[in-house]
Amino acid sequence: MRLRRLDSSVAKTASFAVIHLAIAVALGWLFTGGFVLGGLLAFIEPAVNTLVAHNLERAVARARIAPRRRAILLSSSLAGSHLVVAIGVGWTLTGSFVAASAYAVAEPLANAVAHHFFSRWWDARRAAALPEPA
Repeated sequence: MRLRRLDSSVAKTASFAVIHLAIAVALGWLFTGGFVLGGLLAFIEPAVNTLVAHNLERAVARARIAPRRRAILLSSSLAGSHLVVAIGVGWTLTGSFVAASAYAVAEPLANAVAHHFFSRWWDARRAAALPEPA
């Protein structure tokens, strides 16, 4: 049986997931001093954030407020909780509030910059693969 090619958006997301994980592990290693500890940080922090995000989404969905305000509440809650969870998990694993805070700020920033350049590269690659217009 022949497998179909992945949809372009799925392939792009999966490709960047590998880059995101590599950045998270590398920064975890840099801030903890240990590859295993950095890897644990890179895997545990998103897992906890996923659980927190799920519960926040359920809680905000029950709020009886306008959809626009609900979206703002959810976004700000997710941003705040993500920072708190990242610092909390980092501090639990490292025992250093400074290292945990640095990781919690540096990792999303590094991934945002990487995503910008990855997205530009992906779009250029895709455009080059398209046939020339007649």
